[in-house]
Amino acid sequence: MRRPAGPLLAAVLLAGCGGAAEETASPEGQRPGTVSLADVAGADAAVLDAAATDDGRAVVLLAPPGGPLTLADVTADGSATAVPVPGLDAERQGLARVAAADDGVVVVGFAAGRVTLVPATAQGAGAPQPVGTLGAADVTALDVTARADVLYLALSGVDGTHRLFAVDPATGAVRDEAELPGTPRDLETTDGGVAVATDSGRSATVVTFDAALDVVAELPAGPGTAGPLTVVDGAVYATAGRTGEVTVSRDGEVLASVPGDLPALVTVDPAGEVATLVDTVADSEVPRVLRRTVDLATDEVTDEVELCDSGAVAGADVDAAGRGAVAADCRGEPVLWRLD
Repeated sequence: MRRPAGPLLAAVLLAGCGGAAEETASPEGQRPGTVSLADVAGADAAVLDAAATDDGRAVVLLAPPGGPLTLADVTADGSATAVPVPGLDAERQGLARVAAADDGVVVVGFAAGRVTLVPATAQGAGAPQPVGTLGAADVTALDVTARADVLYLALSGVDGTHRLFAVDPATGAVRDEAELPGTPRDLETTDGGVAVATDSGRSATVVTFDAALDVVAELPAGPGTAGPLTVVDGAVYATAGRTGEVTVSRDGEVLASVPGDLPALVTVDPAGEVATLVDTVADSEVPRVLRRTVDLATDEVTDEVELCDSGAVAGADVDAAGRGAVAADCRGEPVLWRLD
């Protein structure tokens, strides 16, 4: 994910899960609008991940049945362009990820038995580049984030090891490498390096690294499984969840605990007073997607909006200006919620 600068509000409004976009605001308490991506890659396309770019676009990674992985590049007005990403294997599509980079995005997946990256813009995808000598068969989980000149890649291996790599986003060359203390769940760039949310199965820890991937600090994030994190004005806000409870911490100090499931996205306002969570909630016969606002001083959920009554979040991201993107399967169709 990328650094947010404010709470999440909707930027576009459609009727239902499809239709033509309109520019509008979504006041607190109202459901954000939905952008259907069915016309980009088909209604049956699987949603894999999402990235929010600093120029206001949202880019969603999709897996159409029988076709190559495809990016839906969505502009601020809701219009979408399909960008095929040939060359990446579709067999392990669940591990494919996308991260916003300086002039586009970087897609990370597998090709010819290797971990592989593909740079892409709205004009098209570049050539696949192997990432060092990393073998695809050894990877059980991965996550990515990027800045202008570096791609950070967190991997879990079949041998139980967890590693962080700093990679050249143009060539795939590995610049630095570091060990992680647990399974990586999310990572975010900081002013001087990167922060990684990890967990050991019983508790969550955020590890911050400098540009050379030397450890700066290890911060407790709460009991349970690590969730998404974000960085606001140099402070690291992290989430952790156990059965029926989510905690939000700042630089190792727990600020709030609220009922609910582990979120897919967290953002915090610049004053550090309000957190917004986007969750996939399994409290009924079918999962649904909620956006919740939490007062970090009182532990109170001050706003709750159902984004989808039958679906699950597959990818979420927020850029440096606070514009967000949440991609999901909603009622069997790939959709995007644009957030400002």
